[in-house]
Amino acid sequence: MDFFTIGTNVGSAVLANQFGNYMKRLTKSLHKASVKSDFVYMPKHSRVEWSMSLRPKKGAQSEERNSKIMDDIALVVAEYVVDVREPGIIRKILTKDYELNESEKQAVEAICHKFLGMEEGQAEARKARLMLIETAFHEMIEGQQRTLDLDGFITFRLQNYGMKLREMVDYAVEEFLLDKQYEDFIELLQYFVYFQEPLTPFIHVMHKRGSEFIILNERLKQIEASSGDVVMRMADQELQMEDVIVSTLISLSPERILLHTRDPEALAITTIRRIFGERVQLCLRCPQCKEFHQGTRQRDLVT
Repeated sequence: MDFFTIGTNVGSAVLANQFGNYMKRLTKSLHKASVKSDFVYMPKHSRVEWSMSLRPKKGAQSEERNSKIMDDIALVVAEYVVDVREPGIIRKILTKDYELNESEKQAVEAICHKFLGMEEGQAEARKARLMLIETAFHEMIEGQQRTLDLDGFITFRLQNYGMKLREMVDYAVEEFLLDKQYEDFIELLQYFVYFQEPLTPFIHVMHKRGSEFIILNERLKQIEASSGDVVMRMADQELQMEDVIVSTLISLSPERILLHTRDPEALAITTIRRIFGERVQLCLRCPQCKEFHQGTRQRDLVT
């Protein structure tokens, strides 16, 4: 191998420079291998090309050098596709396969980014996608091809990578729809509670842990929780919200709720506060809290 060229279509000088920055990073790592490189931006054709040539060598040393250089090129190409082109590929899948408005697409894209490891701490997911692209690159150059059109490479050579993105998009859309239906359900309960006449003046809700609660009246006498479940249908499947506390509170329709908890960020706490709004007052530390949690710990130790 004495030369290699990579080209891609770009919509602006900014995007051309973005591509160039990846290639320059590669060029710096190749200087010791006697590499000459060239970078050309053709604004009239909306295209950019990077090319390199090598000083000829013979024998096994040449083969080893060429193999190392192609590994380096494969990695940079993979990083460019994942870091720069991947969001556009995801958007194309969403536009083609789903009828979503712009805000919905953006919400699904945010979920995709989380699933695909674009956030901190998700290095393994990103590494797996890079490997898929590197493998496809090496399969292509086995045929001694020395010119790479990135747009064609992405469209025709990255089937496995594309399938992985499509799977994640499908999963993200499903997650988005479930979240949306849950939000709609919460809004329905908010609407119901807003127009519901108070039936009970005041209650205490003691939060033990997770979704475990005890309800007390104003004289600190326990009120039995309702056995009724809130049932809804999501994604053609019947799901039961085993959130008996919400059902009980709705049936009691209290005018005021004093919610005692040591975990104000818990999902169940957030849900109650969202549904009942200004009726809820949060208590993080009071005599009732202290007595309740001490009793809970003692019972846990006994059991």
